[in-house]
Amino acid sequence: MSEKEQIVEVETLPDEIIQGATYFIRQSSPNSYTHGMFKYPCKFIPEIPGWGIRTCTRSREELVFDPFSGSGTTLLEANLQGFHACGTEIDDIAKLIIRVKTTRLKEEQMKLLDEEFQRILELSFRGKGQCYRPEIDNLEHWFSPEAIGDLGRIRVCVEEIRDQEVRDFFRLCMASIIKRVSNADDTSPKPYVSGKIKKVPPPVEREFVSVFHRYQQMVRELSLVEHLGSTEILAGDALNFSAPGRISLAVTSPPYINAFDYGRTMRLENLWLGTLTETSLREKKKQYVGTEKIDAREEDRRLDILEKSSLLKEYYEKIAVQDRKRALIVKKFFEDMETNLKTVRGQMEPGGRYMIVIGNSVIRKVTVESWRVLEEIACTLGFCTWRQFGYVIQNPYIRIPRKGMGGKISRDYVLVLECV
Repeated sequence: MSEKEQIVEVETLPDEIIQGATYFIRQSSPNSYTHGMFKYPCKFIPEIPGWGIRTCTRSREELVFDPFSGSGTTLLEANLQGFHACGTEIDDIAKLIIRVKTTRLKEEQMKLLDEEFQRILELSFRGKGQCYRPEIDNLEHWFSPEAIGDLGRIRVCVEEIRDQEVRDFFRLCMASIIKRVSNADDTSPKPYVSGKIKKVPPPVEREFVSVFHRYQQMVRELSLVEHLGSTEILAGDALNFSAPGRISLAVTSPPYINAFDYGRTMRLENLWLGTLTETSLREKKKQYVGTEKIDAREEDRRLDILEKSSLLKEYYEKIAVQDRKRALIVKKFFEDMETNLKTVRGQMEPGGRYMIVIGNSVIRKVTVESWRVLEEIACTLGFCTWRQFGYVIQNPYIRIPRKGMGGKISRDYVLVLECV
């Protein structure tokens, strides 16, 4: 797209999209209900899946699915519109976020939140509670002794809660403050301790109290939604799953190629909550779509995907001249996405739609228009293009700008495929 193109400014996306247009969405309330829980990187605004659900479904009986669920934006938006939704997700913290975001707490559970909150404050910050110490390499590099003690006592108190949904709520409260109270830089999604600017972390108690009250208000608002749908997190992952019924609409935002280490991003949270160890975390990184952890010799033997997209073949050859492994990483990404497209289509209703939201990536100074490659591959699998448009990214943390884009406006591209 040219920088001189016209950008259409709207409050909400119109039902009748201008094919190929770029929209600037004013998004007056992107964090309504529980959408604002947890500062999760690379998530899209609720307006995007909201538009898809509004325009691509006919009845609340239809099934909405997200294979790369992330923090659950699509699933929650479907629930708010009264739909049952399901999805797959590889990261355990993301699964926790989804569960809490989409769970309507009963009135007695709301009261229990206040009771448990007071108990946690008393035992964690009055010096009476037991302390958990996570197995994190160089723990003191990441956290002060005070933060380690406070977080450790919170963790013990939270794990003692018998009600699973209430326990999950407090686990998410704890996870939400871990990076903030650490020595890690606040502006980068990837955790690192700056050697230039010394961070002074805020007190754990202050952050915990603040997050609790914000999240408590969010779940209260969610409990007032009359026709709230339900969410199911499926076993498996984006490449291998079994939906509970025929999929009417799939909406997803797959990872960027070779640009974001999701495992590293959620490392501290996973280790503090005990969902992973340092060893299992390293192994799990290999399972992510878009990973750099590949066996180059093995990948070099499988190049069939290049014949299914002339654009991908062109990108591959340009990148391979400079860096063959990087070219193979790109190849592997689209190979995995082909598997995802096949799996979704195999469980989709005739006429069902698959809405994919993805940005461009710059690999060795080669701009890869991912949506165009996916469109070419999808057309070999029994999909056709129903709609395509773009939108301006306003929050650089939510959608990480690609390296090498210079002063250009960052965009995401929306490709809506139809199962034919």
